[in-house]
Amino acid sequence: MKKTNNVKFKFRTTLLTSISLAAALTAAGCGNSNNNNTDASPSAAPSGSAGSTASAPASGSASPSAGSELEPVELTWYYPQNAANADLKLVNDAVNKITKEKINATIKLMPIDFGTYEQKMNTTTAASEKIDIIWTSNWLFKFDTNQKKGVFLPLDDLLKSSGQKLYDSMQKKFWDDATLDGKIYAVPNFQVSASRPSLVLQKRFVDKYNLDLSTIKKIDDIEPFLKQIKDGEPGITPFGTTKGFYSGLMYNIDNRVEVYRDDTTHTVLPDVTDELKHSYELAHSWYTKGYIMEDAATLKSAADAYNKGTTAVWFDVTGKPGSEVEFKVADGGYDVVLAPLAQSTFTGAASTMNAISRTSKNPERAMMFLELVNTDKELYNTLVYGIEGKHYEKTTGDFIKINQDAGYFTNTDWIFGNITNEYLPEGAPADKIEQTIKVNDEAYVSPYTGFVFNSEPVKTEIANVNAVKEEYGASLGTGTLDPAKYLPIYEEKLKKAGVETIRAEKQKQLNEWLAANGKK
Repeated sequence: MKKTNNVKFKFRTTLLTSISLAAALTAAGCGNSNNNNTDASPSAAPSGSAGSTASAPASGSASPSAGSELEPVELTWYYPQNAANADLKLVNDAVNKITKEKINATIKLMPIDFGTYEQKMNTTTAASEKIDIIWTSNWLFKFDTNQKKGVFLPLDDLLKSSGQKLYDSMQKKFWDDATLDGKIYAVPNFQVSASRPSLVLQKRFVDKYNLDLSTIKKIDDIEPFLKQIKDGEPGITPFGTTKGFYSGLMYNIDNRVEVYRDDTTHTVLPDVTDELKHSYELAHSWYTKGYIMEDAATLKSAADAYNKGTTAVWFDVTGKPGSEVEFKVADGGYDVVLAPLAQSTFTGAASTMNAISRTSKNPERAMMFLELVNTDKELYNTLVYGIEGKHYEKTTGDFIKINQDAGYFTNTDWIFGNITNEYLPEGAPADKIEQTIKVNDEAYVSPYTGFVFNSEPVKTEIANVNAVKEEYGASLGTGTLDPAKYLPIYEEKLKKAGVETIRAEKQKQLNEWLAANGKK
């Protein structure tokens, strides 16, 4: 799902299929955590305070059994990365110096390019190769699919015996997203697990035109600023997009089941809502005024809309605290600011997790390592940033200056573990961690959590509908096509493809779930 160092945005934009490609950007998506999970029962979960306390920075060092009391083992860890790092071995050695001392284990880091991760992991797990830890998600090497195949070990007992500190570091709602069939099968990487649709704006233009960000309450409000950019900044695209800028989260729609949040009848909405129609109309208006690039519908990734530094504004469905730094890296080095357009919505933890393979020879030690990487600041930052003095320098407080060309640069803190342990790159908000916790804690939590749509009865219709969306979605979303002419054609093709059959099946299953759970 992404082959550039902007994959994280991509991943976050996969939260909505209308926003991003199947491989999105720093991504961010964080996504819908429809991962066939059922809530873990109290008896299944390890004891501890995770269910009742807000997640907080898991600083300090882990305290597993003394390394000298354990037999030495080697663990393997497969995870995706943007590109190969020349200094991987140096960093791996530094990691092992820490883990050898604390849990008498060495870790063989096995990063794989994002573009080939799915294929290689499918081959590796199908061959039952000996693996200890595997990165998984709801968008790449899918968690639910691979759990059903028996790829992962259940972790409940291991969390009790070797990972209690790890379990206590996160609230129950995060572990619920790592739960299938009543058991925990993965360790969530604590990061922003909420979506807060936002505009991303180049700060140089915000300052030049004295834009008051507090006046931007909905996406329509940015239009006067786009006109200023069009009239006053030759060579700058006012608004960058690839698939459009619609998100039901901006319109009081529960994105788990596509129902209005205040709808007591729990009616599943049609595929083309009034809000989506408005988004298409607005996009076409901006396109005809020259605010959107002419080739928007044919761009292959979200990053293509802004990675040359020549785009003033774009839409990011996640609005992740701290993403300003990641966007700056991907945006030609220009500072950006965010303008949130909606309340944050808890989208779950399944967008980035680490699981223990069923083929692991040392699952207890693998759990010890996962606890360590999620609670030990030195280990986590070595994995994320490399070696101090070579790959980064400490500046003031928890801030660091990264040397991207020194031989080790990941830009994927969300892959490795709990981000509350991380040093802050220059340009990150000083309160990034506090913001992340606040966004997660204050996010709207869907009352439909636990409902998972079984698509099997309508898999043919879904394939047909997706083909129609592929044909028209980007062109309508970017304003390239006039909705007055093409939206009726689009809706008719969706109807013939079976979109209403899908909706009826989802409504049927939702009604059954509501009745079974005493919610209707």
